Amino acid sequence: MNSALRQLPNALTLARALAGPLGAVLLVQSSQAVVESDAVRLGLLAVLVFIIAALTDWLDGWLARRLNAESALGALLDPIADKCLVGGYLIAYCAISGFDAYLVLPVLVIVGRDIAITVLRLVRPSPGTLHVTLTAKTKTALQMVITAVPFALILVGFRDIALWYHYWIGAVWFLALLTAWSAWPYVQAALKR
Repeated sequence: MNSALRQLPNALTLARALAGPLGAVLLVQSSQAVVESDAVRLGLLAVLVFIIAALTDWLDGWLARRLNAESALGALLDPIADKCLVGGYLIAYCAISGFDAYLVLPVLVIVGRDIAITVLRLVRPSPGTLHVTLTAKTKTALQMVITAVPFALILVGFRDIALWYHYWIGAVWFLALLTAWSAWPYVQAALKR
């Protein structure tokens, strides 16, 4: 099989990691745009980047299995890419909110946990040996859905942010609790070494 084709899953994973900061910048620029058409264009680009990047989370794993190209590097990069995507957008929401403490605190928990687990994965004697748990996969799926909720609400016409913002903040707090809880199996596995 073509070696370039076997690198496609990792290339998609890296693209997802880069999509987080790119989409976050587009989202913040959209919120700061003076002309409404610029705000809409940049906002739609941010949505498109997020949707395509989120889909690669499934696609890269499927391709790796299909092409028999599963690798330790891919297993290490995949959760990091997820964290870059979700974390980038959540940080952008914090900036757009004017760093509202009710949003910043749970985002700090989410991003802090993700950084800690990534460092834990990298400093282990065999980097990448902390395998992704089912709880962590569920957490990642929920992170992507909750991160996309503001897009979805605005796209379907809910322009009155005050109407849904506090409910969404509650969902982010739930996500922070789930994210912190999902770290425990990794800590236990690291302590066994």
